[in-house]
Amino acid sequence: MQNLRITDTVPESGLKTVITSATVINGEIKGQGDFYLEGQLTGNIEVGGLLFIGKAGSFQGEATAENMVIEGRVEGQIKAASKIEIRSSGNILGNIFCQQIAIAEGAFLDGKVKTKKGKLLTPEYFVEKRKDLQLD
Repeated sequence: MQNLRITDTVPESGLKTVITSATVINGEIKGQGDFYLEGQLTGNIEVGGLLFIGKAGSFQGEATAENMVIEGRVEGQIKAASKIEIRSSGNILGNIFCQQIAIAEGAFLDGKVKTKKGKLLTPEYFVEKRKDLQLD
């Protein structure tokens, strides 16, 4: 079985919220669609689709989503019902709960990775091959 990227395999929900890099939010976000964070958010996120924290994104709190892609900074606990992908620019301080995880070479993770049932999960590591996703 070939491992594919979350953004290659998970269809967009059709509902997308984007928080730009010029935005700072303190509070709670809830929704059914996808959520793209390029700004700063302190609080909690609960989305039914994809949570995408971009390179400029910074999140502090607890996040829950179906799938996650992390390119920016996260401090706190994150939970995905399915998959989490931490790209080479990703920086996570906190615990992760998910069913599958992939961590790019160069990414930083300081915390534990567990399945929903509390079992430790071994990450799959990968080298970022796409030019548009590599750090300069």
